[in-house]
Amino acid sequence: MAQRLYLLVSAVLMAIVSQSQLAQFVTRDYVTYDLTCWTLSESTTGEVISNAPWALMVLAIGLSLLSLFTLFLVFFQNYALQKRMTIYTMLVTVGFLLTYTAFFFYYKSHLDVLLFDVTWWALVAPVIVLILLFMSFLAIRKKEASIIFEASSFRLRD
Repeated sequence: MAQRLYLLVSAVLMAIVSQSQLAQFVTRDYVTYDLTCWTLSESTTGEVISNAPWALMVLAIGLSLLSLFTLFLVFFQNYALQKRMTIYTMLVTVGFLLTYTAFFFYYKSHLDVLLFDVTWWALVAPVIVLILLFMSFLAIRKKEASIIFEASSFRLRD
């Protein structure tokens, strides 16, 4: 039961992150740019400067879908596949964090940034998702071990 809650919360968190602002840059010309999971755009005019961060959107939506898929696997009690999918989702989450870091530092160095503001909850949410996925992995492993223990103790009584 716990792994269902962990997977659902992780899917919702990544869906929220995919639609939020990740960072804001102020250049030496006092022009403000917003970095989202989809674009880098100028704040005042809304002009799109770069569409390169679309990879962040793909990873964020993919993480939400992977968490939901793993959540639906709980109903089939295929514990080996659930554990594999949870590990894969954790690896994709680490990839999201590395991609976000790469885009942040790339734009920070190429925009001649005077000030920058990171949306901390959008940065902390994938870390929380990573922790929730690990807790889900442990819960799946515990459930699998309890079923194996019950089956083996039943055989010992016969």
